[in-house]
Amino acid sequence: MRIPIVGPYFRWLQKGNPTGTVERYPEIDSDYRSSIPGLYIVGDLTGVPLLKLASESGARAARHILADPDFVARQGRGEDAHSDGGEGGNKAGETTGETTGEGRHDVLIIGAGPAGLACALAFARAGADYLVLESSRPFSTIENFPAGKPILAKPDGYAAVSPLAIRDGSKESLLADLHGQIDGQGLKLRAGVRVDRIRRDGNRLRVETSRGGFSALRVVLAIGKTGDARRLGIPGEDLPHVSNRLIDPGDFHGKSILVAGGGDTAVEAACALAEAGNQVTLAYRGGALSRPKPENRERLEFLREGGRIETAFGSVPKAIRPGEAVLSETRGEGPPGERTLAADQVFVLIGRELPIAFLKRSGIRLAGGKDAAGFVFLAAMLAFFCMVYFGKAGAAHDVFRGVHGLTGTAWAYLTVPFRPDLARDLPWSLHHYSWYPSLCFLLGWAGSLAFLIAGPVALIAALRRRRRYFGTPWARFKSAYFIAVAVFFAGIYFRFLLGQTAGWSEAPTYWYSLLYSLTVIVFGLRRMAVKKTRYIRRQMLVLMAVQVFFLFLLPFHLFDPLIKSHFAADSWLMREVFPAGKYSCFGLVLFWPLDMNDFGRSAFWTWFPFVQTFGILFFIVWRWGKGAYCGWICSCGGMAEALGDESREQAPHGKGPKRMDNIGQVVLAAALALTAAGYASRHLGAGPLWLDTFRGVYKLGIDVFFAGVLGLGLYFFLSGRVWCRFGCPLAALMHVYARFSRFRIFAEKKKCISCNICTKSCHMGIDVMNYANQGIPMNDVQCVRCSACVQACPTETLAFGSIRAQADPENRGRQEAPDFPKQDWKAGIR
Repeated sequence: MRIPIVGPYFRWLQKGNPTGTVERYPEIDSDYRSSIPGLYIVGDLTGVPLLKLASESGARAARHILADPDFVARQGRGEDAHSDGGEGGNKAGETTGETTGEGRHDVLIIGAGPAGLACALAFARAGADYLVLESSRPFSTIENFPAGKPILAKPDGYAAVSPLAIRDGSKESLLADLHGQIDGQGLKLRAGVRVDRIRRDGNRLRVETSRGGFSALRVVLAIGKTGDARRLGIPGEDLPHVSNRLIDPGDFHGKSILVAGGGDTAVEAACALAEAGNQVTLAYRGGALSRPKPENRERLEFLREGGRIETAFGSVPKAIRPGEAVLSETRGEGPPGERTLAADQVFVLIGRELPIAFLKRSGIRLAGGKDAAGFVFLAAMLAFFCMVYFGKAGAAHDVFRGVHGLTGTAWAYLTVPFRPDLARDLPWSLHHYSWYPSLCFLLGWAGSLAFLIAGPVALIAALRRRRRYFGTPWARFKSAYFIAVAVFFAGIYFRFLLGQTAGWSEAPTYWYSLLYSLTVIVFGLRRMAVKKTRYIRRQMLVLMAVQVFFLFLLPFHLFDPLIKSHFAADSWLMREVFPAGKYSCFGLVLFWPLDMNDFGRSAFWTWFPFVQTFGILFFIVWRWGKGAYCGWICSCGGMAEALGDESREQAPHGKGPKRMDNIGQVVLAAALALTAAGYASRHLGAGPLWLDTFRGVYKLGIDVFFAGVLGLGLYFFLSGRVWCRFGCPLAALMHVYARFSRFRIFAEKKKCISCNICTKSCHMGIDVMNYANQGIPMNDVQCVRCSACVQACPTETLAFGSIRAQADPENRGRQEAPDFPKQDWKAGIR
């Protein structure tokens, strides 16, 4: 049954937010190392389409290789040294089949663009043995730019280390400048060599090419985004007059030309062709252009007003025939239907695909990719958190009472669900939802059994991929930390929940809170060390302080000496503020409806949550955005920003995940109903049976399974904000508040290069780039003010800010970003 108000409400909440997806690039670390030991990836293939940063990445990768002690020890030696080990490698001592000749080097650089040749210059100046392999000619990608294309050396103010400088100019001036910088340098380069595959071969990397085999200690892949052009998939796309690249507009004059695409490349081509004396139609599927730079849009508008370009927005080519093309018009300027237009030449400029086939042949893992090992780790994590969260929510039962010996202990554990004494001791009555701890006990036991199987399998998988999980000091520490936590909590579970009847209330809860706080601190310090902005440093310090003080020190170490020992049990403070003792401390920072345990227990906890949630919280969100709570106070947010920082790119994007954002509204409705029912039960004499059942179902499905098992179990699979994004009822309420907020992420549209790094780094699935392309302040209610998009932007396009009270709070206009203090730490950049 469809509820009429639901659809309009969700549309009001989302406000037509863009739902773009992200492209997966090869997985690399901060030093440009890929998943293949010894293989580095630089340039455009890293996902940053800036010539200056491409040149910088090549130089920095060379620096890292030259500083690598293992490379230095083996450099210039003809024989193999010790094995790198790790996944994909062969046994030490195996050879490549080459003994002498030009095919054997210390370093191979694949690609002679700005990244590859900057890398080559760095190695040449260091006197290293290197060779550059290029399938075409040096700087061939730039040669393929349209004639006269303007070049801007962005970002400004970058502390360059590359020996190959990129300067402002045009295609022609840049090529002359780059060739001038490399001429006379004696660079070792072989042109006309197409690389087909890279693979590990013993202690070296073997590169299979059209000219035979090469091998090296290290390989730097600098081929750029050189995959096939994206296709429309329509009849006639392979005809001779259809092209996906414009070299020289001067080759065309007096022709009717169709250009399909809506990015800078398509707009620049359409304008250049029109200026060369052609009649041009630009077809774009969207209702308006959003991605091109302002100067390109102004150029297009000038030519359109002069009648030299026709724009067909909301149109897509349906078929191409000799001399004509058929456009399918679904929206925009023309009437619905189809139309045929003259087209002597067609340019399909809708982007290029990554060289996926080459990457797969070489075994190079893409960021966010899921392999068999990933699903093993997912199973282990879900099993572990089933054990922890269902275990701590369930009853305790001494299943080992009267059991002796290893065999008897194992049998007692494996037969838990079938023991008659357990069936008698665990109550299953609906009254007071006593079925709830019984069911949680059995689910926790099932989780522990699954973890005892999946945990060792995951450990073996990690050891087999030891470079990936133990290859760096940080990776070794992180893996050791996870193993230690898993072993420790397995011991806690068996000791306190299966070895006695005391339950989870004291010691296990203490250790859980301690390790939760420790994890926030350890991984928060890591985030601060890697992302060195004042905003992130202050954010993490506040999150650590809130977590440690309110959720660990105050309840477990300070409550007794500071509060309980000074106030009688029947005093107003203990009766009203701390009706659940130390555990009432959690409700001071976990606002309703995150914490509903104390609601209605006293007059204070009947009215204080309203002050928290509908007063304090509304002001916070109105003034600083939803992220002021989610990113600076909430313990779930603290864990997500700390532990989940390295898995941001796992977040799902697109229309489907965006629709799933509304699940939280359903959870909020259930929380509202449960709160009202609880109040009625306590104060109006309503019957407890259905209320207790409702409470148990809510706690089981939302508090334990969604927030606990899935919320943490999917951390490295769907990012650390799974619960915050899809299920948290408090976040769902703040989404409503955020519709009235002054907070925005502003963008300087002219600086946006459409690299999509901002969208890719958003673990809330927000299509940040689409807002930046249009110059619209980003007001998606999901934003948690983590600053990841702002900090990751290579051109400093984004910054936090607030709109004026009268400045379009609904984002209906395409207002330009106002003047805002980017130098202030509160902007999120520095």
